[in-house]
Amino acid sequence: MTPAIEVRGLRAGYGPVPVLDGLDLAIAPGQFVVLTGPNGSGKSTLIKVIVGLIPPERGTVLVLGRSAAIPEARRRIGYAPQQGAGRMVLPVSVAEVVEAGVTPSRSLIGGGRKANRDLVAAALDSVGLTDLADECVFELSGGQQQRAVIARALAGDKPVLILDEPTNAIDRSFRPRMVADLRRRADDGTAVVVVSHDPDDFHDVTDRILFMEDGRLRDVSHEDFHSEGRSA
Repeated sequence: MTPAIEVRGLRAGYGPVPVLDGLDLAIAPGQFVVLTGPNGSGKSTLIKVIVGLIPPERGTVLVLGRSAAIPEARRRIGYAPQQGAGRMVLPVSVAEVVEAGVTPSRSLIGGGRKANRDLVAAALDSVGLTDLADECVFELSGGQQQRAVIARALAGDKPVLILDEPTNAIDRSFRPRMVADLRRRADDGTAVVVVSHDPDDFHDVTDRILFMEDGRLRDVSHEDFHSEGRSA
């Protein structure tokens, strides 16, 4: 089976000293993976390389067998960066922001339009924004805007889903709903990668825990999940 994400011999960073050097990783379709580790360990750098925000200095990065440098490959990723990426000031509704994440190739007429609405509604429900669907996005709080960004990634129904610290913007009362939705998507074949400093939210649903430290990855067991995650 072709990996959803495959990284071989990756070297990447922001200056003369690489953050990642010689990193290898393979994530299968349908895997729910939590990536954890200390601040500055290289987690966000790895994610940014996979989604095409940072070019690798050396190595291979593949999304479903195709180079991540190809736009068509990157469009198969639903991505929500961590909170703090900037406030949205566009005069559009929350629902319109979320619909922007729907796969562009989906038909916008007939049944395709209804399918889009269903995807948007499900994504809004997952992050607890259903009641704010028609509100102008720039009137939302920073946390609510971040939830809209997460919903946009979910609405795309892409085969690869990457969320960077998603629970930071989700009220604790809504976290179980979103986590259950992510687990359902993994069960349906989506590769789900969540970057998180808070392992408790995902302990019961993850298939694999990756701990990153000093730019190096290692798998840790469920038994070690709490101790490894809390050292972050």
